[in-house]
Amino acid sequence: MSIQHSAEQEPQVVTPGGDVAADVVLPNGLTQAQQDCLDRALAYARELQQTVFKDILEDERQRSEEERKLPACTVNPGLVAGVDVRNLSVMSRLYVGSINFELTEEHIQRVFSEFGSVSSVSMAKDPATGRHKGFGFVEYDVPEAATLAMEAMNGVMVGGRQLKIGRPNNYNLAVTQGFPAPPSERIYVANVNEVISEEVLREIFAPFGEVKACVLSADVVTRKHRGWGFIEFAEPTPANQAAVAMNGFSLGNLTLHVRKCVVGGPLGGGMAALESLPPPSSDAATGSNIPQTGPRPPQQVIDVAASINMSISEAAAAGSATLPSAPQAIQKAAAASPIVVLENVVGGRSEVDDELAADMEGEGSKCGEVAKVVVHFASEEEIRAAGGAEGSEVSIFLQFKDAESAVRAVELFDGRWFAGRQVAASLFDFERYRMVTSSDTMVFIP
Repeated sequence: MSIQHSAEQEPQVVTPGGDVAADVVLPNGLTQAQQDCLDRALAYARELQQTVFKDILEDERQRSEEERKLPACTVNPGLVAGVDVRNLSVMSRLYVGSINFELTEEHIQRVFSEFGSVSSVSMAKDPATGRHKGFGFVEYDVPEAATLAMEAMNGVMVGGRQLKIGRPNNYNLAVTQGFPAPPSERIYVANVNEVISEEVLREIFAPFGEVKACVLSADVVTRKHRGWGFIEFAEPTPANQAAVAMNGFSLGNLTLHVRKCVVGGPLGGGMAALESLPPPSSDAATGSNIPQTGPRPPQQVIDVAASINMSISEAAAAGSATLPSAPQAIQKAAAASPIVVLENVVGGRSEVDDELAADMEGEGSKCGEVAKVVVHFASEEEIRAAGGAEGSEVSIFLQFKDAESAVRAVELFDGRWFAGRQVAASLFDFERYRMVTSSDTMVFIP
């Protein structure tokens, strides 16, 4: 046995055959036997990588692609176009300040859901009291909903306080540079009544110009739309006119919110794509039989479409080049209201207790589903307008889910005696109700 010396490494013991002894430590800290085992393990790992693991990794890649694949019914142009989800989230988020401390996240979600599907509501909490700090954040599914809400709700009185709506601190217009340009022919429509189908909505907007596409965001569980979507015209001019004329238009007892779109991209399949999806499971359907087709639209919607068409035809016959706004016949067609006002329930503010609104909801639910009860304290001007009549200081508003329930409630309450007082009940205009109760804080939501 001989010893070989190197200027760059420790002496190694070499056997007569020229191999390094198995128990000698190599420069990397391993013995030759350990190094041989490591080399064999690495070779085996490389072999697995090229054989067994290759198939496993390919299966995982395909599964990951399938998970990222959006359903055919997805209506979110930016998401379908492949825009970064984080950037879309920034564009779809709002800061909401000056919130009444009695309001909860559920109240905020209900208020802001008129403009689109709210994906999340977060309100900063005071760790000492457990109450929120009077501000929070609302995030929508699409940027158009956030833009609409900011335009419509900033400065609006909710629960006696004037909301302050803006963009969060991480908002930066630079994130939109990689977004697809919004088509000038496309508009966003929100707060669509659930009985209004894509076909009926297309007919209502058709008088403004040729409609190329009308898609509403679909709920794959209930097989109903979620109350918002997009309409694309053949030209930009009808889109501009429709956005102005139809924004704030009352349809099916709901006020439409309309504006030009913010982000471009493919529209998606909408409600029509539901046919290609498997039916929901019985438990997902909450035990009810969900119809494959929506119910027939109410007659008032058909009247709206006919009235707009007639106005367009008359304007064309008269040689008018401008598109008329919603005609008076539309307002007559939408006259039915889901709001009932109750007068003379109590004698004054001193007789109002915390259970009054809940009691009225309990009685009103005999006629149909009650969405909200508002106890309204009249202003001095309203009391003077009523001639100072007894019982005019406090009014109670019942908001039902549909107008038919409201009609039944009027029949139930009007002339009925409650705690020694004869109640007067009548239908109340929906838009006027929104204005009258905008600053009321005594609100009961079942």
